[in-house]
Amino acid sequence: MESSIPTFTTFPFLSILLFCLTSCATPPSQEPDHAIKNPHATITVDSEAPTTMKFDQLRTGGIQDHIDLDALEPGEVCVINANETEAKKLDQFAQARYYIKKKRRSLTSLGFIMSILQVPPGTTVQEGIATLRQEFPTQIIDANHHYYLQGLTDDTDPRRYGQRLVGWTKQHVHCTNPDFSIGMIDTPIDINRLSKDHQTIHTESFLSTHASKASNHHGTAIATLLVGQNQSTNHALLPNASLFVAEAFRQTKSGNTEATTWSIVRALDWLVDQNVQIINLSLGGPPNALLSHAINTTLGHSIPIVAASGNAGPLGRPAYPAAQPGVIAVTALDAKLHPYRHANRGHYITFAAPGVDIWVPHKNGNGVFKSGTSFAAPFVTAAAAAIKQSNPQWTPNQITHQLAVTAMDLGITGKDSTFGWGLIQIPRTCQHTSSSIHTQTGDVISEATLKASLLSDGHE
Repeated sequence: MESSIPTFTTFPFLSILLFCLTSCATPPSQEPDHAIKNPHATITVDSEAPTTMKFDQLRTGGIQDHIDLDALEPGEVCVINANETEAKKLDQFAQARYYIKKKRRSLTSLGFIMSILQVPPGTTVQEGIATLRQEFPTQIIDANHHYYLQGLTDDTDPRRYGQRLVGWTKQHVHCTNPDFSIGMIDTPIDINRLSKDHQTIHTESFLSTHASKASNHHGTAIATLLVGQNQSTNHALLPNASLFVAEAFRQTKSGNTEATTWSIVRALDWLVDQNVQIINLSLGGPPNALLSHAINTTLGHSIPIVAASGNAGPLGRPAYPAAQPGVIAVTALDAKLHPYRHANRGHYITFAAPGVDIWVPHKNGNGVFKSGTSFAAPFVTAAAAAIKQSNPQWTPNQITHQLAVTAMDLGITGKDSTFGWGLIQIPRTCQHTSSSIHTQTGDVISEATLKASLLSDGHE
């Protein structure tokens, strides 16, 4: 995906000053309190997201007091109502205060009603949100934020190392079957570049009728990594699985590729309705109260969500929804196990996966090498899907725990802000006929063996 999230740039002396201030505030050697220092200590992951959430327990001011004005739909406010009665009260207030109701959808799978209001003339989005939150303190109200793809074009490398790095072999083709469905929210895709058999790929657009569709390159790349059956040497991770693609990204007149809160939340509702077993989100943006509620509701359906951690650099702000508790946040590393130089860092990082110089299909039947946390996320999605296939009743938290147990620890011992729990490893016993996944430490490629293998292939 082409990322529109700006990386950190400034004058040299300001960069040095900011680095010094950041270093003084948080010493590099000091990891979060929950990081594990003992390699034999019990691994714990974030607590389960609630299966239900009462609206009177969710005050949006507590989720996001600061409204991010950098990337949002001009003049628009998003509102979630629990029922028609609340929605009618909103309409009455909006009409009296000169708000204009632009859109409304009843999202039955997520269990709420979502509306878009245009703020009154002469009113900023921030002022409009503040007024609505004061009148409706228990309702979920926020801006209609923009979200961006988390892929960048970077230096190329002729070697296709990704599958080998995570321990993927030909036997893993059978980790899923057509009854197992993967969901993704992305750009449109070019089905002809994925497979000759279109029956297991389903698409649905969530763009407004007047919106221009984004280029299909990013979505096609992610879909190919997950289920594509092309003839390249970079075979798909789960070619037997079914794929549901929610097309949520548009192309703006200024050339940006972006999705809104409105489109992403509706896409999540559709994916839940399709009974997908796991969702890949190679996208990111600011925190948003409505998206947060939709993510929690989706997790409450026992659907794991894997998201790209962001490409804003080590000092960048956390990318959402990856930074939301319960979501599996994926960072990228290269063939030498070095972290991707543009990747975000922070306590929310869950796992690392190959995401630098990943071969993906491009137009005219050719391939290109791409880098970004977007392209790392499918590797973790595949690993989680392999576990979910054999353990369909497992919760997202149980799946995350199993992946943490088998991950190859990188950096300091235990979970850290650069690699999370470490390099993801695909379960070795993931045949769909198995009743459960049994992964042992010995099944995981040792760090010494992996590094020796990389050096023998010329990665010096």
